[in-house]
Amino acid sequence: MAFADNNGVRLFYTVDGPADAPALVLSNSMGTTHGMWQPQLAALTERFRVVRYDRRGHGQSNSPAAPYTIDELAGDSIAVMDAAGVESAHWVGLSIGGMVGLRIASTAPERIQRLVVASAGVFMGPPEVWNGRIKTAQNRGIEPLANPTMGMWFTKEFLTANAGAVDAIRAQFVQTTLDGFIGCSSAMRDMDQRESIRAVTSPTLVIVGSNDQNTSPNEAALIVGRVPNSSGLILRGSHIINVEQAEAFTGAVLEFLG
Repeated sequence: MAFADNNGVRLFYTVDGPADAPALVLSNSMGTTHGMWQPQLAALTERFRVVRYDRRGHGQSNSPAAPYTIDELAGDSIAVMDAAGVESAHWVGLSIGGMVGLRIASTAPERIQRLVVASAGVFMGPPEVWNGRIKTAQNRGIEPLANPTMGMWFTKEFLTANAGAVDAIRAQFVQTTLDGFIGCSSAMRDMDQRESIRAVTSPTLVIVGSNDQNTSPNEAALIVGRVPNSSGLILRGSHIINVEQAEAFTGAVLEFLG
């Protein structure tokens, strides 16, 4: 087991693939662990040294008190890269993982080569929506939020036909600590990268599900419109698109990373 440290926050990470292959960091959504990328792992590790990690408040990482900021989460990711001996890497991030990737690419461009941003936005207002979710978590805990969240993260068709895959993501979700959920919700609530993403120089692919209830194709189009050297791809599905459209997602990532 490997851990990185960022100002006292202990962050679990794992490395798979050939030691001499190009580095690739996978950054998961809020409410999941590094295990979210299991559908991609076999294909990606054939060509890349893959670094996955658990965000603070998730999986085997520490859970400092909420709230968190997008800059703190970016700092965690850089600490993981440093601990894994990765000076510069390709980046694939989904939801908040994509938002963190954009933040690093705009503030520390030397750390990211090619960037894949999936199911992400750059301004997640209004704050009342996030405050409502935070209050619900404080009053009821994480478990009661699991089934409604799965209903937002996957299409009805996928929920019906792929119960095993959904259950695996649900199991990760209910492991999230209260501080992890509130902290990451606060980071997205307070984030505004609408202008800063214009500074991203990494070639960027933006992937979104056609039925994403959390981050719509319109939000993906905003990113494509403001990030130079970027392109967009819409896949049929909802938010956790790397699971719902695993084969198409993996193929698009491999093609883009070259």
